[in-house]
Amino acid sequence: MLLARVGMGDRAAFKALYGLTAGVLLATAARVLQDRHAAEDVVQEVFAHLWHKASETTAPSTRTLAWLCVVTRNRAVDHLRKRPTEVSIHGQADDGEEIVHDAASEQPGVFEQLSFEQDQQRLQRCLGQLDPEPRQAVLLAYVEGLTHVELAGRLQRPLGTIKAWTRRSLMALKLCMGSIA
Repeated sequence: MLLARVGMGDRAAFKALYGLTAGVLLATAARVLQDRHAAEDVVQEVFAHLWHKASETTAPSTRTLAWLCVVTRNRAVDHLRKRPTEVSIHGQADDGEEIVHDAASEQPGVFEQLSFEQDQQRLQRCLGQLDPEPRQAVLLAYVEGLTHVELAGRLQRPLGTIKAWTRRSLMALKLCMGSIA
């Protein structure tokens, strides 16, 4: 096992482990951070920590990649928590002196962003479980704002069918979104 060899200071094993896992870990960190440079920093930290502390690390004997992904994701979330939630506003006083004020950022916070992304992924999974025509009806209704009558005309289906599709689809989505949460 590569991880055990890394724990004994084997540089070749470390290089091999890096080659096998770095791309996946970078994708994991980038998905959380939405910033490639920050994700690269996280992966570098994970590998530096692994190199220096591998002999003390209690990784599972199998599923090393999954374990490294969890470690990387957790490290990326830690980075998000450390990001400032304030922005500096620079101005100039009447006498020409520069003034700097810290104000709360209007951007959603880290946890709001993560929650939104998770909700979006959940919704995509749940939409994927609907049959194609009812899914299209729901998307047209809620994305384009079409009425039942407009949907019936666009999809060339009876009004009753459109109403049944949207009602059943919304119930299925509600059930699916609630069961995943």
